[in-house]
Order: sequence, then C-alpha cells, then structure tokens
Amino acid sequence: MTSNSKVLRILLLAEACNPEWTSVPLVGYNFANSLAERDELCITIATHPRNREALEKNSISKKVEIIYPDNEYIAALLYKAGRLLGGGEGKGWTTLTAFQSIPYLFFEKELFKLISQRLANGEFDLIHRVTPVTPTVGSPLSTLTNIPMIMGPLNGGLPWPTQYPSLRKQENEFLVPFRKLYKILPYYASTYRRVAACISGSQHTASEVPSSFRGRRYLLSENGVDPAKFKIANGWTPPSKKFRFVTVGRLVPYKGLWLTLSAMRDSNLLKDCELVVIGDGPEKEKMQQMIRDFKLEKCVRMLGHLDQNSLSAEMHSSQCFVFPSLREFGGGVVLEAMACGLPSIIVDYGGPRELLDAGSGILLPMQPEEPMIAALRIAMERLVNEPELCLKLSENAIGRVRSDFTWDIKAKKLSAIYHDVIQEKL
Repeated sequence: MTSNSKVLRILLLAEACNPEWTSVPLVGYNFANSLAERDELCITIATHPRNREALEKNSISKKVEIIYPDNEYIAALLYKAGRLLGGGEGKGWTTLTAFQSIPYLFFEKELFKLISQRLANGEFDLIHRVTPVTPTVGSPLSTLTNIPMIMGPLNGGLPWPTQYPSLRKQENEFLVPFRKLYKILPYYASTYRRVAACISGSQHTASEVPSSFRGRRYLLSENGVDPAKFKIANGWTPPSKKFRFVTVGRLVPYKGLWLTLSAMRDSNLLKDCELVVIGDGPEKEKMQQMIRDFKLEKCVRMLGHLDQNSLSAEMHSSQCFVFPSLREFGGGVVLEAMACGLPSIIVDYGGPRELLDAGSGILLPMQPEEPMIAALRIAMERLVNEPELCLKLSENAIGRVRSDFTWDIKAKKLSAIYHDVIQEKL
C-alpha cells in the first residue's frame, strides 16, 4: 500500500490515552477513538503500559493495533519526584510537566526499538503525536525516521495573570521563571526542524511555535465533546424550583471558586439560588470554611468528583455554568457545559475564550480581585433575571458544539490535515 492509497496508515503517539481518566489521558483516548472510527484511516496506537488494562477492555482494542513501549523504569521515579517537588496532587503542574519530559523521550526511544523495522519497511504513511500536549517536549522519533510527522494539538505555557501576583506562588509554580530553558533540552530544536506540521490548540501556543519551524501550521482545539456521554441538549432547561449554577474543576486557587463564593456573599438574589460544586482538591477544606464564613451553607452543595455520566446529569439539570478560572489553557469542561445547553460565565483569557464567544456566554475581562468579583456577581444576577438571554446563549452554545466540537467533527478535520500533509510530501 502506498501513500496514494485510499486508506492512510497512521501511527498515533498517545503516551497518555485512557478512557477511564480525565484531562490529557482522556483527550488522548478521545482522539484515538474518533480517528479509529474513520474508514479512510488505519490507526496504530503507541501508548504507555499503564493504559493497557483500560484500553483492552474498551471497544477501541477491537478497532486498532495497540503497542505498549515501556519506559516505566524511569517514568515512575520522576513522576514521584515531580509530585513531591510540585507540592502534591493538583499543584505544581509546570514542575510535573518538566519531570515527565525526560521519561517521554525514553518512551519514543523504546517505541523505536519495537518498530524500527516496520518504520524502515514503510508500514506507516504518517506519524501523529497527540500526547503530550505540551509544545516544550522534543521527539526523538522525528530524527530516527523520514516518515512525515505531525504534532498536536499543542497547548500550554499560558502566562500567569499579572492582576493576581500571588496566584503562581499559591500553585507552587516555582519553576515558571526557568520555563524557557526547555529550548535547550534534547531534541527540542531538531524536532521543530523536522516535523511536517504543527497543530496548535490555542492562539497563544501558536505564538510559541519557534520561528525555525518551516512546516505547515494548523489551529485546532484539543478538547471535544462525546455526545454519547454528554448528550447534546435541545435547548435551555428552565429552573424547576431554584435557579441552579454549576461549576466543575479541581479545587485549586486558579480555578476561581473563591471568586464565585465571594460574588454570592453579598447578593440576596444569588443566595436564593443554588450552586453545585463538582470536583475535589487541596483547597476543599478552605472552600468549605469560606462557605461557612459567608453563610452560604443553604445554597452551596459540594459533590466532590463525579464520573462523566453523573456530571452530565448534573449539568443537564442546571441553568448556568460559572467558571471564573484565571489561567485555563484548555477548558474542555466549558464544551461539556455548552453541549448541555448551559450559558457560561468565563474569564476572557486563555483556552475557554477560544471555545466560547460573546454569543454563547458571558466573558468577563481579566481584572483584579474586587472588580472581578463585582463583574461576576452582576453576570450571575443578570442570567437569573433574564431567562430570554439564557435561551439565546444556550441555543448559540449548542450550535457551536454541533458544528465544531464533537469528536467526530474533530476527527474529520484531522483526517483532512493528514491528507493535506501527505499530499504535500508526494
């Protein structure tokens, strides 16, 4: 089979790829699964052995070949070190990413040992690295084969907002001042000289792709919606009793739950509503104390972590998604809220802004704490008082998801990119 054949043979590098986890591993799985559904593609996945159990009992194992390069001899040690120095679960993501970068290089090298002959025999038309999503990690494989390679969607590196100078310290992000040292790491420069295309998941990440890169550039969010798990709503759900806000995310400072609670504190209207908090994390006890201090016990419910089916049910029975995250480079949960027909309130910064527009939600300008709390309170009260606005925003949000953000739509766009890159190399 040649590159001109109808079916393209894709080697999909998804070191993080797990249908039972969240964040990047779930993104890796959703990309792999949606691409595996396309008749014009033949997918082989390379992923870490930690994902084997979940993948082999999943239907994807019947659709694709899966290869498990094992770098655990170094990955386990550096993962623990990254967690320790980063301050524990939910914090220090820059530190954790840095400590995972070196093991990833070994992942690709172990993969090359397993399939070097297959690469030399031309068994693949294209290599696509989906995870890791960070643009800072190089690719040894790009230097070991002449098969065209694509990276992305890449995302990350969003600057910490200057309006909140203490936020980076709260998140234990002590490595941020040294982040640009990634440019001297092994394989970084050679990777961007050799890869055929880069897909950026955000405008900011697109600006970080080095000028030395001469391949094709694309823009495509790394997040999507699975309608089987988050049924796309037909419209906005009016409140049956109290107007219900919902928020979802790890309980860490930058997610901004404290801003939402502060907005509710001085509003009798919002105290007559309900806020459902879904998620867990190191700030849980602090947030519970804030709820007590603000006398919000009767209107705020903390449900902890929920599986996706339960999360979808909670969203579908709510009226608004409130998510004042101050540094969100992805924001997949915003898409899930949009799919459930929820008008959303977000901060006009980072990833959520690229998923949501002014026609499908309320965007708050990045600003210091007190004016942010005031703007958030006004936005929440407005949606409670204006059901016709909720209806309009909901309709537009659902339309955006249907047209651009389901996983099958994203796989179709990726397939077009594959054919585009292959055609150029002919």
